[in-house]
Amino acid sequence: MNQTSRVAVLYLTYDGLLDPLGGSQIIPYVKGLSSSSRKFHILSFEKRKRIIDSSAAMRDELQMLGIGWTFLVFTERFGILGKLWDLMRLYLAAARIAMHRGIGVVHARGHAAAKVGALIKHVTGAKLIFDFRGLWADERVDKGGWDLSKFFHRAQYHHFKRSERRLLVFVDQIVVLTEAVVEEIRRISATSISKINVIPCCADFDHFRPQDVNARSLSLNRLGIPPEARVLGYLGSIGRLYQIDRFLRLFEIAANIDDRVHSLVITTDVEAFAKLVERFVPHELRSRIKVHSATRAEVPIAICGMDVSVCFIETSYARIAASPTKLAECFAMGIPAICNAGVGDVEEQVRMLGGGIVVDPKSDEDLLKVAGKISQIAEMGGTRLREAARPVLGLEFAISRYQRVYDNLLTSRLC
Repeated sequence: MNQTSRVAVLYLTYDGLLDPLGGSQIIPYVKGLSSSSRKFHILSFEKRKRIIDSSAAMRDELQMLGIGWTFLVFTERFGILGKLWDLMRLYLAAARIAMHRGIGVVHARGHAAAKVGALIKHVTGAKLIFDFRGLWADERVDKGGWDLSKFFHRAQYHHFKRSERRLLVFVDQIVVLTEAVVEEIRRISATSISKINVIPCCADFDHFRPQDVNARSLSLNRLGIPPEARVLGYLGSIGRLYQIDRFLRLFEIAANIDDRVHSLVITTDVEAFAKLVERFVPHELRSRIKVHSATRAEVPIAICGMDVSVCFIETSYARIAASPTKLAECFAMGIPAICNAGVGDVEEQVRMLGGGIVVDPKSDEDLLKVAGKISQIAEMGGTRLREAARPVLGLEFAISRYQRVYDNLLTSRLC
């Protein structure tokens, strides 16, 4: 196929377009990559409730952009059998689309999608991009999905690690999230460095815009936080990886040093977070923590009251491949961060951008040092931080890098 022909691209994802992740990390990229010479069709899995609430509006939006969309209903029960059933349906649906639409490129987001993409490549000769979102099997262990002391879990782990190695060799281009994982990818599979592209999780800086002083005051007032408060923020879901207990410990120390310190938490896990506050925070400080939910559209207004965000993530082998989206989103808003080392390229990004402070969250001594510097850290934010971060963590940067991935396929005269 010559370079002037229109390329049909099948974008495979087990994540839903209607999920928050889809709105931030799938749709903006596909919109940016779809063009007169490259036509996309997305195949995704969607939650039943979100299909009822939002699928018609999503379909209309994509149709206006000339982007096709087929979705399958995510199986929410039956454990491993449900996942196998979904995988089988993904194979069948992807094969049907590939045969009927003359697919030239398969862009597979994640390991399950890449396994399906490998079959399409083998049968049709389409080129395959493996959007390698992390060390998936090892993440399953980290999050408690697999217990390697159990035979069946251990067997699944080793199966997917072998599959991972084969995929990395077989695919045409690989996208990873961090520089830190590149050498590990090469060690796992002896993959050529020319196939590996680093594209971190980026933010739409046009969506995440800093708010003016009045908007901040109104936001804090609605939350019951005094306008003169110093606000430690947390954005995102909770779970065993996110060291919420250490975030709350930092808040406790800072609040005892300075009675202006409050905390604002934006999460969809409101009830679960409230229980952690009851468990880890002394009763007299709990009123200074506000926990709220927000949609993607609401997040920029919801977090504009934060002075400093906190992003603590448990370190592990799998974490070298992680790129926290919330860090880019906070930087886009001009909000600096308190982070820990050992997570992808976070330490390097924070220091390069002057975007906050890196500490050891498990050390009370470290937390005590940083708790007394909340005002100084807040001064590292603002317009300067936003402008420094945009060229390396903005949506435009990610799309340009993805364009280069597609160009690498074009230069090989294979699409």
